Amino acid sequence: DESAHFTWEQRDPVLYPTFAEKYEGASTGCVVLTTADKYDVVSYQDMYPMDLEAYYYYGTQQYSFDAENCLTVALANVTRTTGYKLYELTGHGETALESDFTDTLNNAGVTVEELNLTTAGSIPEDANDLLINAPLADVTADEAAMLTSYVENGGKLFVVTDFTVDTPNLDTVLAACGMTRQEGLLVETNADNYPYGYPQTYLVPNIQSSEIMAGMTSGMRVYTPIAQGIVQSEDSEFVLTTLLSTSDAAYSLINYEEAETVEKSDTDPEGSFAVAVAAENTSTGARVVWVNCPNTLLSGTNQSVSGGNAQMLGSIVNWFNDEQTTAVISSKSLSASSLTVPNAARLGLGILFVFALPIICLITGVVVCLIRRRR
Repeated sequence: DESAHFTWEQRDPVLYPTFAEKYEGASTGCVVLTTADKYDVVSYQDMYPMDLEAYYYYGTQQYSFDAENCLTVALANVTRTTGYKLYELTGHGETALESDFTDTLNNAGVTVEELNLTTAGSIPEDANDLLINAPLADVTADEAAMLTSYVENGGKLFVVTDFTVDTPNLDTVLAACGMTRQEGLLVETNADNYPYGYPQTYLVPNIQSSEIMAGMTSGMRVYTPIAQGIVQSEDSEFVLTTLLSTSDAAYSLINYEEAETVEKSDTDPEGSFAVAVAAENTSTGARVVWVNCPNTLLSGTNQSVSGGNAQMLGSIVNWFNDEQTTAVISSKSLSASSLTVPNAARLGLGILFVFALPIICLITGVVVCLIRRRR
């Protein structure tokens, strides 16, 4: 139905052959959202995407309904007055963002581009945000100087690190913001903070309530398998806020490289450890977030908590850009789910239905016949 905020109409391309020419990408079955000076086209294929992996590997055509998310994104795009650009650093083996995360950023009006500081020579002036996602090598001294200058001038920096990779130059940038590494590998002993059946190093940390994490809805979780703690300086000019933390029953396994088990030793510190910390300089406007877990922005990790990690990224980037929180609406599968019988139960059920039940029925029949004959 129409309202005071929008109107709609259907256009038959046969009756209006020139209509689609006004909108690049428009075709039969698409939805075009327009304002006075902007438009966005949502195709039929966007609203009903096919699982290409299932098609190529299994030859099955499996579709899902994603129109809600597509139309929400398109509506935001045509009504939004400000767009943002996030550069993800490359050149050090960083992990590129997958669609789980780029979709969330797209919903927030953030476009993602790659940036190699070695070839670019500087951080572009149109960079609203900068992401360093789990580098496998350290940044150079010159790159560290660029990053430090970027932060000093009010930049917004999101850093995800792998504690098994030695990055002294990058650590210097973070230390200038009041954050350093907690030696060791974090281990949880509280059953509510790691998945059932998984190692105690696969953390499901507590989400600390703050403006930064306002986009995390009630009941949503974040997954940070294989993480290290972050120590916060009390003398920093930055205001530090813990975003993710372990329970009070956690400890940091110092000698993890040589340890055969994760059993706590007398020298291992225990208590609540920060896994993600935000630093804000209210004078310059600089905002830095550090997550000390290399698996945070991986699709598999994100799907384990129903999109919680992607929502966290969106919430943080919205805080960077002083924007309201946006969410990704999950697509709905249009395929009928099949009943999967576990291998362990298959043998037992086979014996029950193929042998046991027929034998029971046969014996019952024989008994009934004998009783009737005696009568």
